[in-house]
Amino acid sequence: MAGKSSISRLPPMVKAYIQKLLREDRMTLDDMIADIQGRFPNEKAPSRSALGRFKQGFEQLTEKARQHREQAEAFVGAFGEDASDKTGALLVEAISTLTYQAAMGAHEKDEVTIKEVATLARAAKATMEARTLSVKERQAIAKAAREQLLAEQAAELEKSVQTGGMNEDQALFWREKFLGVK
Repeated sequence: MAGKSSISRLPPMVKAYIQKLLREDRMTLDDMIADIQGRFPNEKAPSRSALGRFKQGFEQLTEKARQHREQAEAFVGAFGEDASDKTGALLVEAISTLTYQAAMGAHEKDEVTIKEVATLARAAKATMEARTLSVKERQAIAKAAREQLLAEQAAELEKSVQTGGMNEDQALFWREKFLGVK
């Protein structure tokens, strides 16, 4: 089993500074090491290879975050302003993807603790419940919208009958044919 990265063992303040340098992306690895040594003389600077590995992982994470942000912007743009149910479904999909990635990451480790397995199981269960809830909510919303539309149409039909625009036989035809009411 691989040991803990030398960067992950650094104090949070140093790790945050390394991440800041990586986000700025204006220095070479050697320049970053020199800058870290100058700024934090009492801390052991990471090796060039450790910093390079950390940079690769950091770039992968930032690329994924950038892609997710672009996808979310594209989806919101396509869905329009009132997209709460669709963005909720998108959020469930994003959580599903993250849970899967975490499970694959745990699978690649030599040893997985019971705590990690339990955490992944809870995350998977919560994701499945969110999916089920999302589907049920969409079905309930669709049913309520259908019922509201039918009620509005029935009211308009009754108004037409009462104002004399339609006789009872015509109204009966429309009720049976389009409203499903007998």
